[in-house]
Amino acid sequence: MTTGRRSIQRWRRAAGAAQALLFLALPFLRVGGESALRFDVSSLTLHLFGARLAMDEFFVLLPATILVALLFLVVTVAFGRVWCGWSCPQTVLGDLTRLVLPARGKVGRPWRRAAGFALTALISLLVGAATVWYVLPPREFLALAVAGRLPPAAAWSWGVVALSLFLDLAFLRARFCATACPYAKLQGVLYDRGTLVVAYDEARAADCVDCGACVRCCPTGIDIRHGLQMECIACAECIDACRPIMLKLKRRPELIGYFFGEPGRPRRLLRPAVVALGLGTLAALAATGAAAASASRATLDLTVVPASDFTTRRGPDGTAAAAFVVSLESRARAPVEVRLAVAVDGLEVTARPATVTLAAGEHRRLRLLVSARGPAGRYDAAVTAGASGDGTAPIARSATVRLVVPEAP
Repeated sequence: MTTGRRSIQRWRRAAGAAQALLFLALPFLRVGGESALRFDVSSLTLHLFGARLAMDEFFVLLPATILVALLFLVVTVAFGRVWCGWSCPQTVLGDLTRLVLPARGKVGRPWRRAAGFALTALISLLVGAATVWYVLPPREFLALAVAGRLPPAAAWSWGVVALSLFLDLAFLRARFCATACPYAKLQGVLYDRGTLVVAYDEARAADCVDCGACVRCCPTGIDIRHGLQMECIACAECIDACRPIMLKLKRRPELIGYFFGEPGRPRRLLRPAVVALGLGTLAALAATGAAAASASRATLDLTVVPASDFTTRRGPDGTAAAAFVVSLESRARAPVEVRLAVAVDGLEVTARPATVTLAAGEHRRLRLLVSARGPAGRYDAAVTAGASGDGTAPIARSATVRLVVPEAP
């Protein structure tokens, strides 16, 4: 990194701006005609970069959650609060709005503070809307909002998220990290002697001129010279505040810096805790991959049960009539035509309807009427559904159901 006055902060804010842009832009990205990342409430389906997870496939999220948790743990043990200082939405949004919202106690024009509040409110509304876009597609959201027909659940969600963000960014900011954040409390337990921290080199205490720059710039209000403290979010503001002063005095600039453990200690990345958590993370990654592979299902799903309100009977011509309830679910991204057929060994069978057209993602229940000619008895009927028309290879699904052919009257 460079040795300019705000060298680390330029990198941090560039990283924060990139993450904020990704969060805002991701709902507009479409993969296979659907949002890259969105939970569809109406069909209880999670769209994930071209993949679809129905509600009964959400068991994949359990190993994925364990994977994310272990990843956070291994990163915390190895690199401390790098998430808090560089990637946490609380920090990123706090940094972005700090540019337009002057802190209390600073001398400035009153209109600038009012403008800061207004811009913070605007950012809160934008981020609140973007949060809802991960459920309601942004184009649909914007069209409904302009027309004044936004669904109540979406409108309330937008309002609650935006208001919470505004109150947080306008009045709490980094104080939330120092007092209420549960992750901050957990991190103190996970640190070991080799964790990456922002620290003051006490061996060079004689170089400190007690200017107080490191204290004035700290968003959580701590004095880094008093040692490692739970409130420190590793944002490196104190490093950039101290560096130019040390350079001006022609002293080594690393009086405050990033250190693996105490300043002067040798760096040890492959420590027992890091290795153990890393292996656990790899195991969770393998489990997530296996769960995702087992959850990948075909374009069409089929279930068949006898119709409870219809009794199988024979007509005057000797043909037996039966009815079944068929549930069809399409996971195709375009309409598909489904062909239905019934086969029974030893019987001549016809079924209607013979074809059904399903819209993309549609789930439909219908009555399948079956006519059979042959001797009385109990038979296993194979109901087959073949789908095509979504641009993929034809898919066939079958289910077996019991068909009872009564004696002739």
